[in-house]
Amino acid sequence: MVIRRLLFGFSLILLVSAILLISDRHHQRTAVGGKLPQVASIFKVGLVYFAPEPGADACMEGLFSGLKDLGFVEGKNLRVRKAHAQAEIVNIPSILQNFDNEDVELIIAMTTPVLTAAVKAVKKKPVVFTYVYDPVAAGAGKTSADHRPNITGTGSFPPVEATIDVIQKLVPQVRSVGTLYNSSEANSRKVMSVGRELFQKRGIKLEEVAITSTSEVFQAAQALTARQTQALWITGDNTAIQAFEGIAKVAADARLPLVINDPEFTEKGALAAVGIGWQKTCFEAAKKVAQVLLGENPQSLPFENVAIQQIVLNHAVARKLGITFPRELIRAADAN
Repeated sequence: MVIRRLLFGFSLILLVSAILLISDRHHQRTAVGGKLPQVASIFKVGLVYFAPEPGADACMEGLFSGLKDLGFVEGKNLRVRKAHAQAEIVNIPSILQNFDNEDVELIIAMTTPVLTAAVKAVKKKPVVFTYVYDPVAAGAGKTSADHRPNITGTGSFPPVEATIDVIQKLVPQVRSVGTLYNSSEANSRKVMSVGRELFQKRGIKLEEVAITSTSEVFQAAQALTARQTQALWITGDNTAIQAFEGIAKVAADARLPLVINDPEFTEKGALAAVGIGWQKTCFEAAKKVAQVLLGENPQSLPFENVAIQQIVLNHAVARKLGITFPRELIRAADAN
């Protein structure tokens, strides 16, 4: 009788424990496959980006906020080692190779130049990208599903056609728009190829100047004003962004509207930005990082495109140029 009671009691304990375990697992289900990181686990990642600038800062803020919501908290169970290339493309491969040989679970590649270099430089670790326009143009795969086995992530192609819409609203009868970009950046080459076609369809001539370094940006912008352009358009070219103040000065001196695709730079002298809200976009990109940290194979995760559009207007610049923003544009900006 005593033995039966002991066995019965032991069975009850096992049953209650199983119920509690199942309940706890159900409670911990998340959007990344029903798994949360173990409390005792420490996840280590390396993050590589082109250079410090407001867009990259906004992306990192959104990325780590998204990871926190998914159970990965920096300083607790997530350790992040960050490194940037000081705005020099030639510095990127060695940084990636160092992380590839270090004790990290994965490498986060921010910006297209970093992703392009990671395709060749990273051999051992999985790579998850964000803050990238077009991963296929960067060489990470043939399509969103057919890609390098160790690479996955979230691309964010800029709203080029919407940008042209805004330029035409702000500069009626516009016939010539100037732009500059680094021809070594795959993201810029891709956007330019799309932009050329779209501007041509609108009957607008796109004047282009290619650059190779930040030291060439100021003179390139001056060259564009000498071609009788009626507005300047700067997309998310990493090299141009590093010397953005020079572009803004040239535009101001020539009294030309400057329209960009990086909202974080609007306050630095642009008239308007029609771009990507990087904080919200990279918040969504955190899901891919979490999936790989939890053991999913990058090869089985297709690339995604997430580009949460944001319009930002600079009323001070508009007053200097004598431009009045249309009401629908103001409403769109206020809706961000």
